[in-house]
Formats: sequence, C-alpha cells, structure tokens
Amino acid sequence: MDEDAPPPGRVPVPPGYARGVPAPWWLKLGTKLALAGVGLHGARARALGIAEPSFTTLEPGRLLDAPGLWMRYARAALGRRPRSLLELGPGRMVLRAPVLAGMGFGRIWYADPADSAPTIPAPYEEAAALALAHGVAVPDLSGAADRGAVLARCDATLLTGGPDVLAAIPDGAVDLVVSEVVLEHVRREDLAPLLAQLRRVTAPNGLGLHWVDFHDHLGGGLQHLRFSDAFWASPLVGRAGIYVNRLGLSALVSRFRRAGFAVAVPQTMAWAERPRGPGRPHPDATRPAADDLVCHAMLEVRPE
Repeated sequence: MDEDAPPPGRVPVPPGYARGVPAPWWLKLGTKLALAGVGLHGARARALGIAEPSFTTLEPGRLLDAPGLWMRYARAALGRRPRSLLELGPGRMVLRAPVLAGMGFGRIWYADPADSAPTIPAPYEEAAALALAHGVAVPDLSGAADRGAVLARCDATLLTGGPDVLAAIPDGAVDLVVSEVVLEHVRREDLAPLLAQLRRVTAPNGLGLHWVDFHDHLGGGLQHLRFSDAFWASPLVGRAGIYVNRLGLSALVSRFRRAGFAVAVPQTMAWAERPRGPGRPHPDATRPAADDLVCHAMLEVRPE
C-alpha cells in the first residue's frame, strides 16, 4: 500500500460539484460507451458538438485568472519570477500562448497526448486582444499565417504524444510545470515515465503545480471504483473519455516522491462522508479509505 499523503488543508466539496447532466451514472456510462463504440468520440464528437468542454475557451477566468494565479504562486514560492513554463494537457487552451508570453514567460512548452488546439490564427488573436484589453502586453500577432507562426512569436512549442515527447526539452530548462485536472487521466503505466521526464526537465530550484480530480466522470462520485482493470483500462473506456487512473491522493504523492520530488498538498477538497459509489470497490480499485474522501487536491512539487 502506498504511504499516506501529508495532512492537507481541507475545504468541503460544494453541493453539485462535477455532477454534470442530471442523469443516473449508469445511463451516462452506457451512452458514452455506445457513442464511442460507433466512432463518435474525440475530434469527431467535438465537431458534432456532443463532447464540448464545460467552459468557454475565451472566458477571462480561463485565459487570464488561471495563469495569473500560477505566476503569483510561483513568485511567492520561488522568490522570483519563473522564466519558463511547461503546461501538461492544455487541449484547446494552447491559445493562451500570447497571454502567457505577455505575462512574462520567456519560453513556453505545451505537452499533450493529442492535438486539439486551434490551427488557425484567429482564436489566438482573439485571446491576445482580450488580454491586451486587460493590460497584458501580449506579442504582436499581426500577419501570423497559422498556429505555427503564432507560437513562434510567443516562443512556444506544442509537443504531442506520450511521455517521451518531453525528450525535446533540455534538462533543467523548466522553472514552472503546471497541470489542471490532467494527471488523473494519465494511464498508470505512463505515469512513472512522465514523472521521470518532469524530474529531468524541471530546474533544480523549479516548481510544479498540479490540480488533480479524484472523483469519477459519471456524476462526481466514486462509481468508477466498481470495475475491474480489464474493463476500466480498456480502449473503449478510453475512447469514451471517462478513463481516470483511479489513484488516490496518497498513491499519487508516493509516485511523485519515488520520481525524486518533495511534495506538499496545500489544498484539498474533501467530502465529509464517502460519496456515492460501490459499497465494496472492486479489488483492482481498492485504496486507503481516507483517499475515498478526497475529491480534488492541489499538489506542489519540487525536485529533491
């Protein structure tokens, strides 16, 4: 069993958090599996408007508030402004590149298993205009013909694929590594290689900030703990977009430590009692009881 996570500061889970569409979990599961089974998943589902993210891409909160928080937190933790950034799993939010460059990140890397970011310059220009209206001195994107030109002006690079794509980043080149509800989606067999790469690319005095969900994607409970690994780790579940690795907080902390990081957990969101899920989780999904009360957490990691 993995060692316990350090005692975190806890806040209660808000009512209705991650509940999504008001339908039974098993109906959501069946619908998503059926759609994935007939090929309606990923980019095709997004093109049909049936797999859109729950946020609006050009919301100021997504474009400005989140990276502003990263910068403030990193400056307080490091005692200086971070000069370089690696964001894991940005999806469409690659279009924050001009915002991040305007906030002072001189070198930016994105790493994602698949490319779902806009390829035309218009969305990036819209993001830059919104940031400029809020006082951020974004790079000039005028005349940029495509995404490649936009990213070049922001000194940003998008890497797509598994953990090995991070080999393109030099050792110790990253001051700040960030992920927002991404690590729970990394398959267990890929997590150790990913963390090893993060340890390699993080500067000796660098910082990682990771926000992680531990609930299911079927209504915000623990229904995902009822299934065997043979089913839950199957390609069909992955295509359906509901796969999470089912690691609890303590297991994730232990894996970071084994990769050579010191870990703090400054924030958690926790249930007062175990939420809806199987009375007895499948043996493949069993974890410490305390982990089943943690819905969401922020991890702060530093190279040891």
